Amino acid sequence: MAGDRLVPAVAAVGLVPWTAGIAARLPHTAVARHWNLAWAGLDLAIIAGLALTSLLARRRDGRVGPAATATATLMCADAWFDVCTAAAGAPLAASVTEAALELAVAGICLAVGMRHRPAPGPGAAARRRTP
Repeated sequence: MAGDRLVPAVAAVGLVPWTAGIAARLPHTAVARHWNLAWAGLDLAIIAGLALTSLLARRRDGRVGPAATATATLMCADAWFDVCTAAAGAPLAASVTEAALELAVAGICLAVGMRHRPAPGPGAAARRRTP
């Protein structure tokens, strides 16, 4: 379907000026309510994703790919914000180290998801060619 290709492309183009505006106008620092809850919630989502990825991989369930991808995405976002919000010096060094470990686990999640992909069934080639 044409919309499957068009909507993401239009959204990507539309986000360019939005992102430039945010980068230029937002303050460099901010105080956030429930900062601890936001970070704990993200970590809980990562824990759930890792557990689900492990469970689905053990069962050789074809849904492991989407679970692993979502978990890896959350981990990449967490690593990014950990580094971007860290204070200079030792806190930044610790955040970079933690981010490297988190990105390594995210990569392993993606590898697990790829390794346990379900085999294409009959007609898979025909479905891929459908415009």
